[in-house]
Amino acid sequence: MRPTRIVLPTPFGVGPVNAYIYALDPVTVIDPGPLYPPAQAAFEQGLRQAGVGIGDIRQVVVTHHHPDHAGYAPALAERSGAVLRIHPEAAERTASPRGDEEASEDLLRRHGVPEEILIAMRRELSRIVSFMAPLGAFTPLAEGGLLEAGGELVKALVLPGHAPGHLCLQAESYVLGGDLLIDGMTPNPIFEVGPKGRRPSLQEYRTSLERVRTLPVVPWLPGHRGDVACPIGLIDSYEAQMSRRQEEVCRLLAAEPKSAFALSQELFPMARGADPFLAISETLGQLDALRAAGRVVEDAAGRCVLFRAS
Repeated sequence: MRPTRIVLPTPFGVGPVNAYIYALDPVTVIDPGPLYPPAQAAFEQGLRQAGVGIGDIRQVVVTHHHPDHAGYAPALAERSGAVLRIHPEAAERTASPRGDEEASEDLLRRHGVPEEILIAMRRELSRIVSFMAPLGAFTPLAEGGLLEAGGELVKALVLPGHAPGHLCLQAESYVLGGDLLIDGMTPNPIFEVGPKGRRPSLQEYRTSLERVRTLPVVPWLPGHRGDVACPIGLIDSYEAQMSRRQEEVCRLLAAEPKSAFALSQELFPMARGADPFLAISETLGQLDALRAAGRVVEDAAGRCVLFRAS
């Protein structure tokens, strides 16, 4: 039986987020939203409508560590006595939500981000992580892991790109998809610096999309908005959009070399309300793909990394 969707408000630009609950034993909650009182009130109202109390919850599952999905999860698990299930990479980022901030800022400087924008990014990160509860005890959930939820058996699929360790949960007749596929919205390949340097987020994301093409075609229950009835059609639209954006990057670089930040501001001007962090995340992802295809060359010799068309 498909889980019940509970739509929760968030304090983020992305808007409402979807939590899901399996109301039959073992009662299981997927992505209970941010640590944000209006979201918690909506969540508890949704539980009541499903005939479930906080103390009935046996499992809390997180698809990825972003606070609009996972911020409340550790506190809910502690409050209910439920087991928290999360991928180890997502758990690591939940435990240290600011990551290696110094290394990230150094790399962003190298890509042309001005100090005043870095200060604004730092301030926004502080606001974002304020909606995350500290990570407590958890049980890892990794690729191929089986989970009994509401009397149904679902399988964990690790499909990263939007976030490290991003999990989707595959049932026989649907997939709980987190932020991998969202109708009318392209998930951002988030900039992230790990132990081995900057992650190739967009390349990871595209690899995950190709894996989805091999799965049975069933509806996806996403982390935002309504069901995705045709995953393959949505993936095709994503690929077409990415190709158009890459052509635009090549066109902009044909005139003169540019930093990733300068490019991001031409692609996503802040005057139109673009988030500079998300804009440079997307731009670096497109540059990674174009470099791999031999269409863009990186010059890292100076203080600021520049890119030019090859």
